[in-house]
Amino acid sequence: MDTDFGMSLTITMGERFGSPTNGWPPSTEYVHPFLVIIVRSIGLERASGFFDAARQAYQREQEVARVGGFQLGFPTYLSNRLGDEEPTLALTAAWEAIKAVHALVGQRDSEADFEQYIDCALAACAREMTALV
Repeated sequence: MDTDFGMSLTITMGERFGSPTNGWPPSTEYVHPFLVIIVRSIGLERASGFFDAARQAYQREQEVARVGGFQLGFPTYLSNRLGDEEPTLALTAAWEAIKAVHALVGQRDSEADFEQYIDCALAACAREMTALV
């Protein structure tokens, strides 16, 4: 059975942010396609773990910023969370997509929170996995 992660993500974002016309962070229209690229690139199950690793990397980045430590950056923390994996074309596409989401939210949209988008992506993954059962 095929999944429609994009639709599940839209529904989940609607549940999180409310009506798309008044309440979604400005970056949502740009972030959404990148999150879909991740799932299309590496698959639903693997994407769930990837999103969780991205959340942990983001939390580590925030923790280091709070204590004023030496900041290695989101990509380094994500790489540490993912471990040694062969850099396939699919994984590279997912990698670049999550870095784009991180940059859009962190540097360009003060109304958004990276972790909220990751929560939406994880919830959409769970919704799609449930639909496959």
